[in-house]
Amino acid sequence: MLNHIQNLSDEEKVLILNAPLYVSLLIAGADGHIDSDEKNRTLELIHTKTFSERYELRELYKTLDHNAAEEMRKMIAALPENTEERNNYLSDMLSKLNVVFPKLDSAFAISLYENLRQFAHYVATADGGWWGVGAIGAAEKAFVKLPMLNNPAESAE
Repeated sequence: MLNHIQNLSDEEKVLILNAPLYVSLLIAGADGHIDSDEKNRTLELIHTKTFSERYELRELYKTLDHNAAEEMRKMIAALPENTEERNNYLSDMLSKLNVVFPKLDSAFAISLYENLRQFAHYVATADGGWWGVGAIGAAEKAFVKLPMLNNPAESAE
């Protein structure tokens, strides 16, 4: 498991590990529908990040990659069907990271924050082409910069 999160509570560890899925579901479902292309792209991205990220984030994605499809299926089944309620729920879940970021090593917290924003952008463009070729829809624009998250780099200054 990740050394950077070993001192967190179990709930905080799960939050960190599932954060990319929460981001994906928020962005993918912002327009009211989480389609199979967005789900597949999310799983592909998680797998790609198991070898493309810096070590500390690579370990997060390796841990998530083992059961990402099943975890995503469970999350989708448990989410509210109403788009606004679902968006609020996922935004609230992600906003809990604001309490966790200060408990992490500053460099790791900043890397995680930036990575989640990058992840959101990739998911937002999934409908229009391969990784970033597509346009970001109006519904996704409201969330793609993850406004519910505080930038840990600004807190570290």
